[in-house]
Amino acid sequence: MRKFIFRVLLFLAIMFVVDRLVDISMNYLASHPKGGMTQRRNYITDICKEDVLIFGSSRAHYHYNPRIVTDSLGMTCFNCGENAMGIVHFYAWWKLISQRYHPQLLIYEVTPEMDIRKGDNYEYLWRLRNHYENEDVRAVFEKVEPKEKWKMVSRMYRYNSTFTEIAADIIHPMKEQGSNGFVAVNRTVKPKYAIKHPKYDGKKIIPDTLKMGFFEKMIKEMGPTQLILVASPYLTGINRTAFDPIREMSQKYGVPFLDYSNDSTYLRKTEYFYDSNHLNATGAEIFTRNLVGEIRKIMDSRQAAPHDKQ
Repeated sequence: MRKFIFRVLLFLAIMFVVDRLVDISMNYLASHPKGGMTQRRNYITDICKEDVLIFGSSRAHYHYNPRIVTDSLGMTCFNCGENAMGIVHFYAWWKLISQRYHPQLLIYEVTPEMDIRKGDNYEYLWRLRNHYENEDVRAVFEKVEPKEKWKMVSRMYRYNSTFTEIAADIIHPMKEQGSNGFVAVNRTVKPKYAIKHPKYDGKKIIPDTLKMGFFEKMIKEMGPTQLILVASPYLTGINRTAFDPIREMSQKYGVPFLDYSNDSTYLRKTEYFYDSNHLNATGAEIFTRNLVGEIRKIMDSRQAAPHDKQ
């Protein structure tokens, strides 16, 4: 019996040492990528100091050209868009960033699937695991899945979904297209996709109370940062009621919400899209130019407000 207990304890001790060695190794590799998405994410969470940040799903990643924002507003800009991620992920990123500094402006691209619709929010946690030691990030995990803390005892677990990506960004990183986090796609959607019905046509989106809660918390924690919520264009438009929860929240807190989702400038114009949900490089340039014009008005009115009250 003693021999059995000794073997069990020895096995656990070896696993503990291996777990910690893997953690040290992966932490070093994740902190020293040669490029790719690992380097990009490290820059966003640990380094960026731009005046303007852009948050949101792949629709943010492909729709907002930081160069145009800088040229038009005279403010440095970085696109922090992240494919298939929503408010659960970006609230955690906001907490990490705001511990270092507050940008002048945060533009948030609202995507119903990731930011509003009720669903499994656990899928938004995996890219945050390496930040679990941060108290604010840990609080997000507690809200979404309290049982995750038991898995986090293993340091190897924190990297099991990102190991391949980190290794690739060390050995042979993919070069980022475009600049300042923006990816320009130079292809055009086939005309047949322009005849489809609007997205969520005739369907009601049930809002997720957890997602809405994170949005509300982020709005309240903006501090000196101006937050602007945006719904960029869809090729065939979208059921406008999909954005009702965000529209109501923007009115409640006085946060601007700019809705281009059904704008006739882009509606069914295949030359501006590379698929039904994403603008191509041409569409992104036109959209960003139109958007910054509205943003300039908002920022001018905000600066004039204190003077008007005197």
